[in-house]
Amino acid sequence: MVQFCTCGAQLVEDALFCHKCGKPQREDLIEREAPPVRQEPEEPPTAILPQTSTSEINFSNRAAVRISLFCAIASSVLSSLRLGVFSLFWVLFMLLAAGFAAAWFYHRRSGQYLTARGGARIGWMTGLFCWLIGMVLMALNTLLLSGKGGLAAMFREQLASSGSSDPGVQEALRILESPQGMATVLLFGVFFAFLFFTALPMIGGLLGAKALEKEN
Repeated sequence: MVQFCTCGAQLVEDALFCHKCGKPQREDLIEREAPPVRQEPEEPPTAILPQTSTSEINFSNRAAVRISLFCAIASSVLSSLRLGVFSLFWVLFMLLAAGFAAAWFYHRRSGQYLTARGGARIGWMTGLFCWLIGMVLMALNTLLLSGKGGLAAMFREQLASSGSSDPGVQEALRILESPQGMATVLLFGVFFAFLFFTALPMIGGLLGAKALEKEN
């Protein structure tokens, strides 16, 4: 029986290949001549980028609340150290450090990098706890002083020991001795203490977030 190749050429008997186009004519040769399967090159592994904080920093975030409270307590305890003329600078430093530490501890706890907004928020939360602790201590101190004549009596004793007789200071003491004057002084003191105790840790938290961002 005459056989023909797919190209139309007439094949000789028992031909292994077509003499015209070279196509194999036996199944084992066809399989052997099959083109190899092309393997796609493997894609290099994608680099894992550090994650920024996806959890909102607020009082619903339990980790942020715990870390803020811990840093506030530690800052309040360390701020109570008396360092003479450096005491005020020590308190300022500890408030800044409390916000910075809160941002750093939150990163270690969650494995996420805080944004600048997140760092400022956790610093503000830390400062709020510092302010609340300070208000509790001030209230206790006021109660103790009330049995000794109040703040005015304490200032009078200090002035008497120092021998100062400034008329302005004496007028301020008279204001403190009146209930209205005392209430006004306490309200202004609470307000400015709130600004003081929340602003510095908020700056510290912002600096902490920026420092962690540079480590990426």
